[in-house]
Amino acid sequence: MALAWALVGALVSIPYLVAALEPPPGRTFAGTFHWIDDLYNYASFVQQAEDGQVLFRNKLLLEDHDGSLVNLEWSLVGWVSRACGRRPFLAYRLFALAALAGLLAAADRALRRAGLPASHRFPALILVALGGGLGGILFDFTPRAVFRSADLYVGFYPFLEALANPHWLAATWLLLESLLAFGGPTSRRGTLRAIALGTALGLVRPYDLALLVAAQLAAVAMTAHPHEWLRRALPLAGLLPVVLYNYRVFYASATFGTFAVTAFASPPSSDLLWALAPAAIVAIAGIRGPDASESGRLVRAQLWAWAGIAVLLVWLQPVTFALQFAVGAGLPLLVLAALGLARLGPAAFAVAALAFSSSAVVATRIVLRSDPHWHVPAERMAAARMLRPACRPGDLAFAPADIGLYVLGLTSCKPFTSHPWEPDHAERQAIAAAFYATLTPAARSAVLDRLRARHLLLPGDPGPAPEGWLGAGTPFRQVARTGGGDRTISLYSR
Repeated sequence: MALAWALVGALVSIPYLVAALEPPPGRTFAGTFHWIDDLYNYASFVQQAEDGQVLFRNKLLLEDHDGSLVNLEWSLVGWVSRACGRRPFLAYRLFALAALAGLLAAADRALRRAGLPASHRFPALILVALGGGLGGILFDFTPRAVFRSADLYVGFYPFLEALANPHWLAATWLLLESLLAFGGPTSRRGTLRAIALGTALGLVRPYDLALLVAAQLAAVAMTAHPHEWLRRALPLAGLLPVVLYNYRVFYASATFGTFAVTAFASPPSSDLLWALAPAAIVAIAGIRGPDASESGRLVRAQLWAWAGIAVLLVWLQPVTFALQFAVGAGLPLLVLAALGLARLGPAAFAVAALAFSSSAVVATRIVLRSDPHWHVPAERMAAARMLRPACRPGDLAFAPADIGLYVLGLTSCKPFTSHPWEPDHAERQAIAAAFYATLTPAARSAVLDRLRARHLLLPGDPGPAPEGWLGAGTPFRQVARTGGGDRTISLYSR
């Protein structure tokens, strides 16, 4: 397991070193590659943890409100970031490596419990860590865009999670750990451990808590006699407190309500097929696999239930956020595929495992190249960073939307506009665009007064008081400046 972790950990870390150490002239690395707006939203909670907060606020809301969200992952990453000198994306890389180790260890236990021979452990873990669908091949050899290559942009598989979204990786790991725990010994200690893991999952990514409950209930129904169903399902009742807590935060309160109503477009069924069918076909071939023990049958049932329920939800879309259940859905198929390949010798198994890695190869090649999405103008990132000393929790910073995203994740300020999930996103974007392009000084000053904005970023160097932008008598004064020439950005505070 350690060798598989070292190899894959190096593979997902090298692109970060290359991107950080070799940016194009005038640009800097944003700290992550894909889903940059979401990662900066995660960083907004990490930043609060850096400051010692445990109950997090939603910095996408302009209204003042008390903190109410507990998230174990963001707290841990925040504590690591503070120890690293407030470098959240470095902390997230360290967290990703730890979560990858946990996921591989859990997958190893699942494989052994299901009867995988010891001789096949290493290639099986390589399959789990690097496996994917046909999205990479289709992206490379056909005109298909990345958004039609689902295993390159949906977090089905662990490799893409480890490469670009550690939040997903942590949830996938905890979901697998929780299923194994609920399928483990029925002792009091085992039950308490399962409830603790499930609760941790619910305090990291609540979508996967729902998958845990559904998959475990389905697995019990598939493997136990009906008169045992209640006894086998009863430990799940221990998750009721975290279920009620999440309901209160995401449904009964408006503070984080956008997380529960945001709509996500699911990929076409054909895209799902290309992404998941190869692993599913091999997994089906392994239904009559090497193990017939009760624990092995339960593990297989849990994995089939996880994958089947997730795919069904994405296909039927019974809720607006159904695509969220796709995250990690390829992992159970890869574990089952490894069991299906167990009839091969270790060498043939290794070749088969590498044949599933085409999407991992393509995804790595993509991020080894520079791209304006993750190599951003250096002065715009620096503008957000120079706000750090001036910001206090609750302060509103008015800035263009791209800088607002960096302000969201890197400072204690809340930006006026930043992330598509913010309430009234289109209206905020329009106000910001008009502010910097067409409004009169009096109208700009009125906007800032109405919002009670404390900090303002302006292009160029308008002088100690930005009277040309805000009119005579403005209370804003220049406190910092970054960039040079026509790339200068000035910070003003009230």
